[in-house]
Amino acid sequence: MSEVTSLAKQLLSAQRKKAEIDECIKGLKKKILNTEEASQALAPHSNEGGSVTQNGITFSIGRTHIWDQERLDEILELIPREQWPPFVKQIIEYKINNTVWKEWALANPGMAAQFHSAHSIKLGDRSITKIDSDKLNKED
Repeated sequence: MSEVTSLAKQLLSAQRKKAEIDECIKGLKKKILNTEEASQALAPHSNEGGSVTQNGITFSIGRTHIWDQERLDEILELIPREQWPPFVKQIIEYKINNTVWKEWALANPGMAAQFHSAHSIKLGDRSITKIDSDKLNKED
């Protein structure tokens, strides 16, 4: 058997093992997230997203900001392009730099109100972002 064939077989074997391990990890994470303990830990974050660490396990609910493109079109059509706020960048859709937006909105509350109507937040899936094995072992 040639070296390439031997290595390819080893690679295929490793990929199969990895797929099995990935499925096992996915299943274990799902089981952990479905426990009462995980639900209680994540409950305070269920509406806004965020992270919490409990017994060495960090649970998270991600957040994605959603900007209504049609509403942004309506707002920005009324403003000359050279006067657009610094957090707006038009490519194919409007991109909002949330860090700059927050600062600008605080400094320009009157104008910011109309932009609030185009903004929402989409929460991500619950996840485990970190397991601190030292803290986890201390609980046993």
